[in-house]
Amino acid sequence: ESAQSMEEFFSTALFIGDSRSVGLYEYAGLEGADFFAASGLSVFRLWEKEVSVPSVGKLTLEELLKQKVYDTIFLMTGINELGYNHTAIVETYADTVEAIRALQPEAMLCLCANLHVTKSRSDRDEIYNNEQIDWLNGEIAALADGSRVIYIDVNPLFDDDQGALRSDYSGDDTHP
Repeated sequence: ESAQSMEEFFSTALFIGDSRSVGLYEYAGLEGADFFAASGLSVFRLWEKEVSVPSVGKLTLEELLKQKVYDTIFLMTGINELGYNHTAIVETYADTVEAIRALQPEAMLCLCANLHVTKSRSDRDEIYNNEQIDWLNGEIAALADGSRVIYIDVNPLFDDDQGALRSDYSGDDTHP
């Protein structure tokens, strides 16, 4: 059995998410992957919003998940939810995971940690700060079963020695 190329892997992958996923689409060169992504997207509006998915068209997430079969789905939402009630965030996120699993039972679902913000942003923001992000990431990680639903945290690749997004990696204190 030969190793799968990155292009082959991403040809059956879907990224669902907010501005981070938009950035991946625009800059990462992940040829063949589908992106259901929009700046500001949250789990609270995930199922009602129509998004233009390149090479597929404008549709809802449910329509996309019923139309195509994916081997791997990356869910990258959460930071835009931080201003909401914590219980509502966790319950809605858990419902989203269940709904994706029901529509794509064979897919590997990768729950992606929210990226930290810079220390200066974290120190001045009561909502979008690294303490809140770490809390939410812990709740998201708890939804993974380690088998068909896994948790991925890339923060160590972007963080400084204080556990914040390296300021030299960010132009706006929020995004890499």
